[in-house]
Amino acid sequence: MTARRLNSEIKVLPNGDWIFRDAKIEQKDILEYFRKNLKEAEDGIYIDNQYGEFSENGYLELFGYPLNLIRIWEKDGEFYFLSDSGEELPLSSLHIAADSEGELFARKKDHLFLKYKIARNVSSVLSEYLIESDQGLKLALKTGDILILETNENPKIPLPPEFQNL
Repeated sequence: MTARRLNSEIKVLPNGDWIFRDAKIEQKDILEYFRKNLKEAEDGIYIDNQYGEFSENGYLELFGYPLNLIRIWEKDGEFYFLSDSGEELPLSSLHIAADSEGELFARKKDHLFLKYKIARNVSSVLSEYLIESDQGLKLALKTGDILILETNENPKIPLPPEFQNL
């Protein structure tokens, strides 16, 4: 059974606030549920809601990053990140890049749209490993160097065309 597609009427603002119909969503458990169930399709980002045999994909409009990497630690020679969705992500599963504003963000290697903002405390730990090179900024790690691509990307993701101009 395919999921019903709908406009969730949720926006993520540039400062990271989640807004539903002009009201800020402040309940931590609801935000955690939304973040845990964020998925991407070729036409946007949605919250995957499952209840019983029913399923719906509520699409979001992004002006800011919907997810954040909030903690970093080293284990067995690799860095790991904790996201505010509760995921633990090894650095090897991520691309780290700088967006159009020069801010660092991360994206899973198999994703196009869904990006994580890197929290200030995590950036300050990573900055200890940043070096300038002929190719640009690199993370110099024991396991090797990782090039930080400077992109013109930003966190903005529009609603799928079917939900625009309604």
